[in-house]
Amino acid sequence: MTSEDQPMKAPMPENLSIEHRADGLTLSYRWFSGKFIFLALFCLFWDGFLVFWYGIAFSQDAPWIMLVFPLLHLSAGVFLTYYTIAGIYNRTIITVGQGKLSIQHGPLPWPGNRTLQGSEINQLYPEEVSTRGRNGPQTSYQLSAISNDNKKIKLLSGFDSPDSVRFIERQVEEWLGIRDKRVEGEMPK
Repeated sequence: MTSEDQPMKAPMPENLSIEHRADGLTLSYRWFSGKFIFLALFCLFWDGFLVFWYGIAFSQDAPWIMLVFPLLHLSAGVFLTYYTIAGIYNRTIITVGQGKLSIQHGPLPWPGNRTLQGSEINQLYPEEVSTRGRNGPQTSYQLSAISNDNKKIKLLSGFDSPDSVRFIERQVEEWLGIRDKRVEGEMPK
């Protein structure tokens, strides 16, 4: 295969930093994007309304229905506010070295932290995830792995750009010595 036939490698995304060390590789990316500014403003409005609502309810000795009615809204507000704060402050650190792949999210706790032995991973592959929302279809990207016992493991999700996922896939596969193979359901290259 000539150099003209080989696919061009994905460029390093702007929100990602990479550190090559003798004993491994560390990739780090911030979650922050413009959507979190909008979400922060939305949370201020949503949470402000709930504080106003409950302020009136408690100060007026309101009937119990006034306290119970917005509980679903309250739980949605708590989740959305936590998600927004995590999106503003969190970063994901991917460490590859000594035959291991480690994924850590922080500083705020978030599900998905894991450490896998490189020998457990047969293949990494990027996926396109489409969901339908109020504003029509939305697309995000995730990085998954196939274990040696042929099970799918979701490693990273929520990327806005396919280039980020492709770049991380290539870097991790190189360090773990995994030869890239096509996987059914993989995002087109």
